[in-house]
Amino acid sequence: MSTKNLVSGLPVLDANKKTCETCLKGKQSRLPFVSEKPKRSKTALEVIHSNIYGPFEVPTIGGSKYFITFVDEHTRMLWLYTIKLKSEALEVFKKFKTLTEKESGKSIKILRTDGGGEYTSKSFEEFCSNEGISH
Repeated sequence: MSTKNLVSGLPVLDANKKTCETCLKGKQSRLPFVSEKPKRSKTALEVIHSNIYGPFEVPTIGGSKYFITFVDEHTRMLWLYTIKLKSEALEVFKKFKTLTEKESGKSIKILRTDGGGEYTSKSFEEFCSNEGISH
């Protein structure tokens, strides 16, 4: 604007002609980040992720204050069960295992959990060991 005298009283500045290497690098483009991580599992039920959430202040109509989720890594299918106590985790897992294995004809190989106390009981570990599930 100042070189074409479009604004009166605007001083003419002498721009520095040096190129800033950091500025040039900041303007460079790069390849996009990978949007999806490669899956560890190749078939359904090979790897199951599970967690228990709660307690919630307001219980469900049935009196449950927690819910437990199971997510299949390959299909991303999610199963959700409401429970009253964390100690019900083993019984719910047994129901889930029976249901999914009968429906799919495949067996659970790996169970991934966050290491919470609800999954570390001796009976839970014993069940997984007897069923050939790596926990």
